[in-house]
Amino acid sequence: MNGKAKQTVNLAAAIKALRGHLLEKGNRFDRGPRYEGQTKALPDVAHTVRMYEGMGYSKFMQLGEPAVYAMLGRGHREIHIFQLQDPKIREWLEDDKATLNDSAMREYLLQISGLSESDLPVASKPQHFHISEVDGVFILTSEDAG
Repeated sequence: MNGKAKQTVNLAAAIKALRGHLLEKGNRFDRGPRYEGQTKALPDVAHTVRMYEGMGYSKFMQLGEPAVYAMLGRGHREIHIFQLQDPKIREWLEDDKATLNDSAMREYLLQISGLSESDLPVASKPQHFHISEVDGVFILTSEDAG
């Protein structure tokens, strides 16, 4: 397998695992603050990662070249930074009227990841995720759902 094909397989496996983590039973999603009128404040994933590292977050992983996803953390807080490739997911997240915990969208995310509900555990510590978009870069932050 050549390097590019191997990178694609590794990227797909990592995205499947990450979606499985985010979609664990008990996790919830809400919209975070809106950032409108920004002038390319966060032009891409790599720049956003550097900004969060400057605030004391540790980078756990960064996927793609150029980067399309990164996961960082500080204490118990997770930060997922990504640029969407799937137009259906982008449309759903950008629609202020869409429910982020929509069962049809959850089913779609499971399907494109090759997962089923039976594959997913109940989250040991359910998390409450907030998602915001800045200039096409999506930032998903977590807190314990308690």
